[in-house]
Amino acid sequence: MTRIFFMIFLLFVSLGEAKKSFLSFLDIKMEILFFEKTEETVIIRSNYKDKQPNSSYLFVKLQDPKVLQVVNVTKMTSDVTNFTINLLIHQEGETNLTLQLWDSEGRQKRLIEEIKNVRVKVQKLSKERSVQAPVHVNRNILMLILPMILLNKCVFGCKIEFQVLQSVWRRPLPVIIGAVTQFFLMPFCGFLLSQILALPEAQAFGFIMTCTCPGGGGGYLFALLLEGDVTVAILMTCTSTSMALIMMPINSYIYSRLLGLSGIFHIPVFKIVSTLLFILIPVSVGIIIKRRAPAKANLLERIIRPLSFLLMLIGICLTFQMGSVLLKSAHLEVLLLGLLVPALGLLLGYSFSNLCMLPLPVCKTVAFESGMQNSFLALAIIQFSFSQPEANFASVAPFTIAMCSGCEMLLILLIYRAKKRGIFF
Repeated sequence: MTRIFFMIFLLFVSLGEAKKSFLSFLDIKMEILFFEKTEETVIIRSNYKDKQPNSSYLFVKLQDPKVLQVVNVTKMTSDVTNFTINLLIHQEGETNLTLQLWDSEGRQKRLIEEIKNVRVKVQKLSKERSVQAPVHVNRNILMLILPMILLNKCVFGCKIEFQVLQSVWRRPLPVIIGAVTQFFLMPFCGFLLSQILALPEAQAFGFIMTCTCPGGGGGYLFALLLEGDVTVAILMTCTSTSMALIMMPINSYIYSRLLGLSGIFHIPVFKIVSTLLFILIPVSVGIIIKRRAPAKANLLERIIRPLSFLLMLIGICLTFQMGSVLLKSAHLEVLLLGLLVPALGLLLGYSFSNLCMLPLPVCKTVAFESGMQNSFLALAIIQFSFSQPEANFASVAPFTIAMCSGCEMLLILLIYRAKKRGIFF
């Protein structure tokens, strides 16, 4: 009996030690990219619970001290324990870090966890790698197209059907599908794709933030040009823009932590509210015109298609003008993700709407609203939250998605028009 008891005791001890070896207390990416500056900081999260106050500490070893030098390691404890490693950069190159988490129990020291071969790259910001600030659009061009945009939104107000509006309020399924796709499925897909393509953290965050943006004006514009439901499109845009005030901070917090990014990410509340008002005010004017002067509303509706098509072309050209510098520095993975994100939004929006047996115009509308993100909100978040050059490096994402989504939608529009004319069979 004593032997059996002793064997069982040894078995439990060995299982406990095996379990300990599989536990991971330190959270760090296995590859870190720095642009050559004087100093850099790495923050490592630790979920190890100290047996005594401040008994754990982090030891950092460098393979090549010619590239990097560890200045100090600071422990910060609040709700979560963070170790901040301050590094001094000497030259461009590659090296490996070894991290050891120790616990000092009285005079004895115990190794809790060791992570080897954390790869660190230091690169120079050459002209090819550096991402310059987006080109500013000429003020005269903006002053010219702004009245056209306001007139276009006003005419969209004339197209709103109150019966459709009332039916959507009674059965808000299209709005719910759009909200779930925009704020839950798309950010998760953006995160998943950025990890598969192994993008740097800043660029991955840029793509995720673009995926979590609400629908932009392009959604109801293409709903009109491709015979969707304009009333549902405008309602979905206004709803998603309002929800963005809550969902964008939540998603930015969740995914920044998953990517290992630290710091406070600034949500442009004023920009979101002004975007909402920029839609609601001219659309409301259009609704008033339709109710009080139906003849004038009918006259305005005749110009909506050519005006919308013209504004779409201007928007694509301006986006390419502002993002041309970024496009030159974008890698193949970035371009591939820029093409996949809007296509995925279209596919998810249409598929879920079709499964719910919604009418075809509504299915199209949900697809357009899910696939056309307001990329410039993501651009504002990135520029406010990151320091240079990381801000411009991450800004590649919203510009790439804006350019790719505009081109994809233009291609769909041309194919759709060609099929209607009997060119394609």
